[in-house]
Amino acid sequence: MLAKRQIDRNILISAFSISRSCIIGSGRASEIQMAIFEVESWHVAEGKSEEHALAMRDWLKWVNQHRELFPEWKSLRYFVKYIAGEESSRHFIVWEYDSLQAFEQYKVRRENYEGPYKEYKKVDPYYMNVFVHAGLKNELWKPLERDLWIE
Repeated sequence: MLAKRQIDRNILISAFSISRSCIIGSGRASEIQMAIFEVESWHVAEGKSEEHALAMRDWLKWVNQHRELFPEWKSLRYFVKYIAGEESSRHFIVWEYDSLQAFEQYKVRRENYEGPYKEYKKVDPYYMNVFVHAGLKNELWKPLERDLWIE
């Protein structure tokens, strides 16, 4: 399953690289600088609620203490769906990047968990068997009408 996650990430990077080329070719290069959101979601593995909660808290603390490793992350947010039918209890991490280019730079640099990212991998809950890996989703969201958002 770990290999599948890497394949999915590579597909995302390839697809958005192609999309970026099309935007540049169409003369709308300014869209590339628009923030994007990477959204990863999952359900907690059965019987692992306490371990999952601790792993997520430890991971969030670790990334906050090592912000220099993640300069492309404009923001990081953690959610759980509360009332959503079958999707209730689905957990979400939402990373905000300044641009598609920032997203790509980070993914390439962290790709094989080398250098300081070896330590990151040790605290990444993904590798602690607390997720239902079969249902893990990874998406990229592009904001619309952000100038009209209420923040």
